Amino acid sequence: MKKSVYFPGIACTILMLFGCMFKIMHWPGANIMLTISILLFCFYFLPAALMNSYKSQETPKHKTLHIITFIVFSICMMGVLFKVMHWPGAGVFLMIGLPLPFVLFLPVYLYSTRNEQKEDSMNFLGLMFGLTFLAVFSVLLALSISKQVLRNGITRDYSIEKTIAFSETALTNFKTDSDVKKSSDELFTYIQEVKNELLKATFNEKLINTTENMWEMNQVDDKATPTAILLGEKNKLGELRGKIVNYRESLLSTKKMDPELTELTKELFDVDSSRELDHSGNVNELNWEQREFSNKQLVFVLGALSQIQSNVRIVEFEYLASLK
Repeated sequence: MKKSVYFPGIACTILMLFGCMFKIMHWPGANIMLTISILLFCFYFLPAALMNSYKSQETPKHKTLHIITFIVFSICMMGVLFKVMHWPGAGVFLMIGLPLPFVLFLPVYLYSTRNEQKEDSMNFLGLMFGLTFLAVFSVLLALSISKQVLRNGITRDYSIEKTIAFSETALTNFKTDSDVKKSSDELFTYIQEVKNELLKATFNEKLINTTENMWEMNQVDDKATPTAILLGEKNKLGELRGKIVNYRESLLSTKKMDPELTELTKELFDVDSSRELDHSGNVNELNWEQREFSNKQLVFVLGALSQIQSNVRIVEFEYLASLK
């Protein structure tokens, strides 16, 4: 292989491996390294290597195989790049690119080389290993989430927690034992228990203060624990939805609720299904769980729960203030 192909290939591989490592560790520079290495792979190394391979044969053959190889692996790698960078069309790229090596490239390869004398077993095993690695690599990157997105989620959580603290300070000015205050405290406490359960399960029974330690958490992108607790056997989301419905109905049945506060209550505690447009312009019906907890990473689940707590305190404050 020519040096003009050999050395860029090594550089591309090293840069891609470092980009993957940085991505896994959420270190800065991961997106830049992955973008450069994938573009270099798709539009320089891969076509140059295939062209060199084709021309180096005594009798050039398998032209279709070389073209298919370029198309398939370019689509796979570009799908990974689009997903990493959160660019539009990433889902389409991955849906097409992930099965393509197995349903297009592999049959063409086997058909084109069916009559050749070669070290078939080792070549075939190496090929299957490479295709499997590419598929796993693509899926892992597709499932990853950038550090900046996590930081945005943490910042949002911190802001909501500050709002809750401010609301609770303001509520100390009201000395009342009203039913609204009691029902608000019950719902708020239940949500806090759910949050504590999530944190304990994620961090091995160690309860962490979300407002002070969230920046130091390494498992803020954990999806398994929130999914198991919220949607598993315990079905905490289903139970929470029921409590929100009861809370909303108890507020709306209060005779001293003015029209503006009634509308605010309906808006903040809307647990009914809704219709939304997806990226393709199709109308999909989403239930409350899908709408409010679409992101199952711990940081976003905690933020969604904190937002409900904040809504409880806002409505409670507005109601108690209207009594004065």
